[in-house]
Amino acid sequence: MKRTSPWLAYALGVGLLAAPRLVSAAELEWKGYTWSVTNGGMAGVAEGRTANVSVDGSGYLHLKIQKNGDTWTAAEIFTTTRLGFGTYQWQIDGPIDTLDKNVVVGLFPYGPAAGIGSDGTNEIDIEYSRWGVANGPNGDWTNYPASGSTIGELSYTFSLNGGTLSTSRFIWTQSSIEDFLLAGLQPPASMASLIKSWKYSPVNPSMNIPQQALPLGMNLWCFAIPSDGKDVEIVVRDFQFVPEGANIGGSGGGGGASGASSASGGAPSGGATASGGATASGGATASGGATASGGATSMTGSAGLASAGAGGVSAAAGGAASNAGGAAQPGVLAGAAGTSAGESAGCSCSSAPRSSPAAGLPWLLALLLFARERGARKQR
Repeated sequence: MKRTSPWLAYALGVGLLAAPRLVSAAELEWKGYTWSVTNGGMAGVAEGRTANVSVDGSGYLHLKIQKNGDTWTAAEIFTTTRLGFGTYQWQIDGPIDTLDKNVVVGLFPYGPAAGIGSDGTNEIDIEYSRWGVANGPNGDWTNYPASGSTIGELSYTFSLNGGTLSTSRFIWTQSSIEDFLLAGLQPPASMASLIKSWKYSPVNPSMNIPQQALPLGMNLWCFAIPSDGKDVEIVVRDFQFVPEGANIGGSGGGGGASGASSASGGAPSGGATASGGATASGGATASGGATASGGATSMTGSAGLASAGAGGVSAAAGGAASNAGGAAQPGVLAGAAGTSAGESAGCSCSSAPRSSPAAGLPWLLALLLFARERGARKQR
């Protein structure tokens, strides 16, 4: 069968993204929060289905992409309450480093879902995908502003070296967003088996860092139809939110739902307040928050500028990414600063590759597509 081109995939994706968002009345309780399950239009070329989201007897959340006949469906959930400044962490069982090139895992607070700002603002993304490019970077951290058009982004390549267990984390404050990827199942206070870290500290954080509490989303979706034709499943073993100022759980072994987890008390000053958040049980205390150890790069967007660290790639696709209305958004940052100090010996991480003469045009087209998709795929 002829492979779908990235441009066709983009066109198909935008077509579905522009469709009305039909949200199911279905809700589930998980990790002390109520989550609304998407049933209908969502990001990508496959609609969300409630049947693709479940919690098993061990309390693990399952997200699936499934094919039924000729129809592909995906999975998405959002908290019904809003979470603010603090530490967000997911323990995941799944091959996030070797997903089909057209599959995306997303972990993201998203304000527009609750009418907080317009699309392209008030969003913090952890995403694992190659965005249709088989040899492209497979990790992305993207921070959309509270207002304005400056976007902070880091794309990188990593490997779990055959493993399937990983921990994804970010720490959101009024002035910075700090991201971490670790191998294995790690508690919130641990920096063990660090694969990659990055700290985004813009000069004008009140404009370039989201300042209000936001609904939290998780999804498993299709940038295009999976090229291998196979169903996909990701298991989220645990999610924890520790509000800013609260003690973070102990540094012992990970796995369970231990540690503080609350939808209340985490709303930033001046922002919308979280409500009705139940707290998770347990929570051995450990003072202080997790911090990046060496190698973390602070990147600040500026109009028309793409910045990359040593060994990274500098590409802003003309210094612009499309927002929901198609207007140019200057200041997309792409690239990486090499591996972080303290990187896990069992895993590997590398900067996004530079363009080469042999692959120049496909890579440029992919970057342009990625920049356009960044703005369009979040429309719901």
